[in-house]
Amino acid sequence: MNKEEFQKMEYKTLREEITNTKSRIFKLVGYGIVVVPSAHLLARTYRLDILLISIPILVIVVALFYLAESRALMRCGTYIKFHIESRIDGVVGWEHWLEQPGSTKRRSVDNFVGYSFYLLFLVYYAGSVYLAIQHAMGCYSMICATILLAVYVAIGVWFLIFLISQHRLSTTTDLKDA
Repeated sequence: MNKEEFQKMEYKTLREEITNTKSRIFKLVGYGIVVVPSAHLLARTYRLDILLISIPILVIVVALFYLAESRALMRCGTYIKFHIESRIDGVVGWEHWLEQPGSTKRRSVDNFVGYSFYLLFLVYYAGSVYLAIQHAMGCYSMICATILLAVYVAIGVWFLIFLISQHRLSTTTDLKDA
């Protein structure tokens, strides 16, 4: 195998990885839409207190999986942009084209997907915290519910700050933003 064949194979493999990663992102969002309410229903039906109280953590885990997949997607794009496309003189490759200044923001799709997932995350997190606190107040003491609420608010604020700080890294191949 010569260098040119290797680079062609490498590019095709990375584009396939990007396709697979995008597929996993949409599946993850779909599963997240179903799993969180299902976990709540399962916990209520079978009186699984620990599951009901820990659903907000499940929401954060799903969000972390989403973030990991988004970062993997951008990692592939960054490699293509700087290690494959930049070797070809006189050609503007896809990754370079996406981030060229212009009248339209070509990465807006990545941003919209991210924003929609963050919105879903916030709604599910707030809802699952509400339901966990409501359950804790009914089954345990007000002190327990208050402590649980304080913990979940602290975790939620920290994770929201973390998500916001990571958003740019999950939607660009521009190394100066990394």
